[in-house]
Amino acid sequence: MLMDLLLRIALAGVLGGLIGLERQMRAKEAGLRTHILVGIGSAMFMIVSKYGFDDILNQTHIGLDPSRIAAQVVSGMGFLGAGTIIIQKQMVKGLTTAAGLWVTAAIGLVIGSGLYEIGIYGTVLALVVLEVFRRISHWLIGQHHTLIVQLKPKSVPSVLLALQKDRIRYGQISVVNRDKESGLCELTIEVTLARSVSGSNLYEHLLEVKGVESVEVH
Repeated sequence: MLMDLLLRIALAGVLGGLIGLERQMRAKEAGLRTHILVGIGSAMFMIVSKYGFDDILNQTHIGLDPSRIAAQVVSGMGFLGAGTIIIQKQMVKGLTTAAGLWVTAAIGLVIGSGLYEIGIYGTVLALVVLEVFRRISHWLIGQHHTLIVQLKPKSVPSVLLALQKDRIRYGQISVVNRDKESGLCELTIEVTLARSVSGSNLYEHLLEVKGVESVEVH
């Protein structure tokens, strides 16, 4: 029994690490170590929830709900996931990583309960969604980038018009107040580039707009 429980903890850590490795390769907020710890911790919570009270359950006047600790893991992961979501310049980032941590916690709970096949299957599906679907999304829709443009305030409409002429889809837009010394403001735009459009071409095109001082493509 002990070896089986130790195997569950180790396997939950390994499966969580696979998801964390993919996130770390993408330079995301929560990487390999974070996902391993979430997997191990969730498995241990489930083991405690299922087997940690056997010594007192034999007493007739005590009744416990074995799902209560596991349920708290689900709600507790909300706080950890919220820590990976960044709101920067009115842009929201980190939602996929937060969802990955949530799935990793679920995998840890499943493995901790002894459902090995379900845990492995869930890990494979999560990796397929994170990697394969990402490539499919880039192929069908395009790749998402963040543009940071230093420019004169009056040039903001010109930049947006240049994007429209190039048929580049853009989403959230943020403009930081003008710097008093340089007279420039910072424009941040979320754009989606089709396969036919390269970041270098977009960079050169935006620099040609009057009033634009610098462009960064992330």
